[in-house]
Amino acid sequence: LLARGYGQLEVKKTESGEPVSRAYVKVYAKMKNGEVRFYKDGYTDPRGKFDYVSLSTNEIEEVEELSLLIMSDENGSVVREVAPPQR
Repeated sequence: LLARGYGQLEVKKTESGEPVSRAYVKVYAKMKNGEVRFYKDGYTDPRGKFDYVSLSTNEIEEVEELSLLIMSDENGSVVREVAPPQR
């Protein structure tokens, strides 16, 4: 589940709807100049949530598209491509 307007995702188990904590999230950014590069990574919190946009810089202003790799040992992997949230 993506809250695109806020740059947050929530990972839940398909069958039960339970949150998936400690799912690994790796984010790549396609920049407006066409360059593709690593943006950030981390793990979902106990509620299954992860902020895929926030950094301590204003780099998001130069991002055209984000690609999210979400991996869980028990629940598999998925890739999602999203536009950055409007500022």
